[in-house]
Order: sequence, then structure tokens, then C-alpha cells
Amino acid sequence: MHAPRPHALAPGAALPLLIVVLILLCCSSQTLGEILSAAVMYYSDTRGLLTIDPPHARTGFTIGIKGSCALPELIIQVRNKSAGLPSRQVSCRLNGRRGFDITYLLKDGIGDYEVIIFGKKAIRDRSLKGLCTFAVRSDREMPKSFKGLYINDQIVASVKSMIGKRVGSGECWDLVQEVLDINGADWGHPLNFGELLDPDKDLIKTGDIIQFKAVTLVEKFPSGAVKHQTIGAPDHTAVIIGVAGTKIYRLAEQNSDGKRFVITSTVNCNAIISGTYRIYRPVAGIINTE
Repeated sequence: MHAPRPHALAPGAALPLLIVVLILLCCSSQTLGEILSAAVMYYSDTRGLLTIDPPHARTGFTIGIKGSCALPELIIQVRNKSAGLPSRQVSCRLNGRRGFDITYLLKDGIGDYEVIIFGKKAIRDRSLKGLCTFAVRSDREMPKSFKGLYINDQIVASVKSMIGKRVGSGECWDLVQEVLDINGADWGHPLNFGELLDPDKDLIKTGDIIQFKAVTLVEKFPSGAVKHQTIGAPDHTAVIIGVAGTKIYRLAEQNSDGKRFVITSTVNCNAIISGTYRIYRPVAGIINTE
């Protein structure tokens, strides 16, 4: 008895298989990564709270995050593990919607990123509930000329709409947190408000955030009058809404001069005799929403 002969392929039948093999061989590792999805791990007790579409396992300098959530606000923490950098954090307010479709801007270069998504049961809630986590690989640096990085104009528009109103509990920090979060800013709690500037070298703009640390000012006027002022006991946070001259800023602030609502004032940082201050430029975390 003869052993059965293997079936021969019909003429031309091997051509589709050959084409598939060639396509796979020609694909770059990044292209294959874009086809593959990241593995999303949900934390316990998240049923009914959050569902996201698995993002691509490999990406450029943005991450698309799309899904549905029953909570009013998401907190997205992102960390470049390859570079050993601290986590960045951005808020996503859902404004009564369940569905969301956002694009997060990666600013820490090429590497492996860990993403953790938390939720808040209420906008003012201080506690966070872990919802899910996943990892992606970025293979492209954010261009240095990227125009959507700074969000000063949005910050100014938001804070001006709040003048005369109480934000949160009336603390100075509540105002800055609110204008950063509603505009999708990427910042590190509690006091890393964006890109740190040097007031002696950098051009300070409206929309920048100023942080005072136990500052004392003594300002002398041509009339002979002297103004003594203390800002921060020990800390005070405000938004710059005008630049009147070198280191002379118009501020929007809360919990200043005994007022727990948003007021405006002017500070001359040239008159500081003790203490320190820092100025930050707010940067985008979410660069578009639907």
C-alpha cells in the first residue's frame, strides 16, 4: 500500500498566501504595533463605570482614548517609564455626557508609557477611584514647533469669566485648579502648574500661573508713600491676566485681602525683599475633545 500523497496546490493558489507573507515582512514594527491593541486591565468594582476602546499598542506623540463613563470626571495619569520621569496628570470633564473621545499629548519623548485612569464621583471630590490601566509605546517625539502646546488664551478667557465669583471653597489654589482642569491642562499636583519659566529671561504672558512663597514687598512711590505687602503665608497662587511692565503683573486671585472670591490686583515683583516666586506656563494635556 502506498502512502497517500500530499495534496498539491492548484496553479495560482499559492499567490494570495505569498502576498500576505510579503506584506507582513514589509510592515515596520511601528505599523504592526498600530494594528495591535494595548491590553486594558480594569480594576475591581469598575463594572458599569468605565469602558474604553483599547488604544493602539504603539503610537506617535499622542494617545487616542475613547469610551464611555458613568462618572462626571476622569483623571488620566501618564508616565514615561523608560525615562524614569514623574507622572503627568490631566482632567477630563464629561459635562453630562457618558461618551468621550479625547487625544492626549505625550510630551516626554520616545519610550514606554504607563497610563492609569481614575474617576471622581463628584467634580469637587478629593478622592480618586482607580478604573483601568494600560501601556503604550511612543516611537515619535512631539515636534518642537507643535502649536497646540500652550493654552494661555483659554486660561485667560476662563479666569476672566470667574471674576467676582467664588470658585470651590474660596482658596487661592481652587481657582487655579479649576481653570487648568476645565481646559485640559497637563500639570502635577499640587504646585507644578506647567512649564517653569525664568522671569529674568523669558517673556511672561497673560495666562501664566504665578506661585508665591512667603513673599514680602516694600514699594516706594515718587510721592514718598511706601507700600508694605505680604503675599503667601506661606503659599499663594494666582493667574496673570496682564503684564504692565517688567515683573509688574495684573493678577486674578482668590483668598486675598480677606476676600474669598475672585478679585484682581497688581503686584510689582521688583519690590520683593524676601521670599520667592515662580511662574509657570500652562501646557495642554488634552488637545481636542468631541
